[in-house]
Amino acid sequence: MKYLKTFENSEEIEFGVTPEDIEYLFTDISDNGWIVNVRFMRKLYDFSTGTRQHLLKFNLIPYIQISISKNWDRYVSPWLATQHLNELLNSEEYKEIIEVASLRLDDLGYYIQKQYIERKHLNILIYRKTDQNYIK
Repeated sequence: MKYLKTFENSEEIEFGVTPEDIEYLFTDISDNGWIVNVRFMRKLYDFSTGTRQHLLKFNLIPYIQISISKNWDRYVSPWLATQHLNELLNSEEYKEIIEVASLRLDDLGYYIQKQYIERKHLNILIYRKTDQNYIK
């Protein structure tokens, strides 16, 4: 049983936060009927310096992806969903939530790198500050 606890908290060990910690930052959005999904992911980056014998060096950089959407009817057009997501993105309430989340993430050593709309979702990418030099 002692190994099960380590397996369950593997995100907290590697990232320093749990999905519940991140979801808590976006509670106001979920209270307004939006669905907030948090995923801990890794992306392969090229760390090559190219100085010694043309060696390639790759590494996985962890990041957090937050996806915000609604329980869209399957007949809702992507254009209409994008309009609703743009309204959310430009609202004062959302800007305040992102500002507060940025401050809290800053304390944890993270930053919001990108916010974008893809299909019927608003995605927010969060990276560690230590990986800033590798993210383009």
